[in-house]
Amino acid sequence: MKHIVTLAVMATLMLTFAACTEKETDEPKPETAVSPNPRYMAAANGKLYVSCYNPSSVLRIDTATHSVEAVCRLGDYNPEGVAIAGGRLFVASSWIQEENGNTLYDSAVYVIDLATFSVLQTVKVGLNPDRLRAVDDRYVVVGCNGNYGDRAADSYIIDATTLDARRTGINMTSLCTYNGLVYAYSSPHYGSTDVTFLTLDPVSLDADTIMRGCDIAMPFGIDVIDGDVYVTTADIMSAGGEVHRFAPSGTRVWRSETGIYTSRTAALGDGTAYVLNQGAWSANDASLDRINLGDGTVQRNVFATANKRGLGDIAQDILVYGSKAYVTVTFSNSIEAVSIADNTSVRIAL
Repeated sequence: MKHIVTLAVMATLMLTFAACTEKETDEPKPETAVSPNPRYMAAANGKLYVSCYNPSSVLRIDTATHSVEAVCRLGDYNPEGVAIAGGRLFVASSWIQEENGNTLYDSAVYVIDLATFSVLQTVKVGLNPDRLRAVDDRYVVVGCNGNYGDRAADSYIIDATTLDARRTGINMTSLCTYNGLVYAYSSPHYGSTDVTFLTLDPVSLDADTIMRGCDIAMPFGIDVIDGDVYVTTADIMSAGGEVHRFAPSGTRVWRSETGIYTSRTAALGDGTAYVLNQGAWSANDASLDRINLGDGTVQRNVFATANKRGLGDIAQDILVYGSKAYVTVTFSNSIEAVSIADNTSVRIAL
């Protein structure tokens, strides 16, 4: 969900973060606390990098201590997707809402040096970039939304070494990477059943259509695990979600019902995966399921069961790193560090 920042939140954009090492607690934060609105994540060398709206920045979090140890401030636009390639962190600079209600869009990707945790430069791409993924540590694919009007959605490939950006001419509504290729689907608008699934070679920019004749309605996310394509869906009427597993040929292997607005399938390396259910806007009903990749059997609400509390309001991203799965919960202003072993979690204070 893109445009979720209220004017009250935007009024605090110039506040700064302070590192916090206090114990995880379920007590509500005081009304004067900063609302960072964490969004997307990448990880390397024991560090978790998280884009945040308030202020526009990237946090560096130590995964051993679960503490925020540094903040890299960006510009005025809200940062979205992040990716690590070639020893650099790439961050999409996306959009901002003015006090009069107008929405402005940026067309830049920040390049941050991991060693100094400072901005090296920006790379110009299409309008309103928000989806970033690394391809084999050599390239970064960037999905750009356009302005939802006369500026069409597009995508770019950035060389992680030279920082050259090449336009693909393809709308990638959602994307992931696997085995040197970009996997994506293209949809003219959310809720459309006119969907094209494709792969893209980041070197040649050759695209191939896959999963022809797929009857998926309203896809919400795509992931590839061991060569099979996992497509999540979200029904805008019932708010229900599903996960579909497809073989490379496009044949459906299984289809399973999951939570509300299902957005991601994250493999855990033991034949199961977490299924992230974003939840409805401001409904505080985000959830985490666990699915058997072999037969599609789902354990519902494993986070709530293990932790005796809900996941929160708008679960935006999930990243499996080491023995943990990290989840950003945007409206709850929190990051959960979930143990793969037993689904218990420590809330990282921001």
